[in-house]
Amino acid sequence: MRTGRSFVLAAGAALLAAACTAPASSPSAAPSAAEPSSAAPSAPVAAGRLGGAELQGRWWNWAASSPERSNPVQDRDGTFCAANQPGDVWFLAGSFGEELQRTCSVPAGRPVAFPLVNLVGDASGCASWMKGAKGAAVLDGRPLTAERYEGSAIRLTGVEGNPVTGGAGTSGGLACGLWVQIDPLSPGPHTLRIEGSSGSFALSVGYDLQVG
Repeated sequence: MRTGRSFVLAAGAALLAAACTAPASSPSAAPSAAEPSSAAPSAPVAAGRLGGAELQGRWWNWAASSPERSNPVQDRDGTFCAANQPGDVWFLAGSFGEELQRTCSVPAGRPVAFPLVNLVGDASGCASWMKGAKGAAVLDGRPLTAERYEGSAIRLTGVEGNPVTGGAGTSGGLACGLWVQIDPLSPGPHTLRIEGSSGSFALSVGYDLQVG
């Protein structure tokens, strides 16, 4: 990770931002020293749900696993929704700050997970980001509950030309954000609206989901 910079995503929107001034090498140098934290750190993870470190680490690596031309974060309409999806969970992404509408087919029986706002940086960057982080997700007209993770140490590997890290290679950092995990949806059509913001960054992304 580049010194003095953080990888910032809001609902999966990738920005290489220089807003966080503390060196990003601090958490990278000793990732084991950063303990996962959430709004309720003592609460057990529900069956089938991912913990904060695993959820964020896997999502970030998924987001950085496709080059710009086929990246689901860069996607305008949902064409690349299925790119490099893992077998046990279905990840969704947001945008680079635009308001977008996507159509996505989701396999039946697969839980769904996505961030409202999130960041990989250092302790100072995460503290600042989470102070202003807010967001909402609405599924079929019903508000969803977001999980809050203040900081989880992750390792992030990107492919060449991906829009998240900007290049190939592996780096470490502290991941934080607001996240939503959904149990497998019933077969058929569903609508999802994701909104998130922190500071001057804001986005709104809609999904027409077809489960089956």
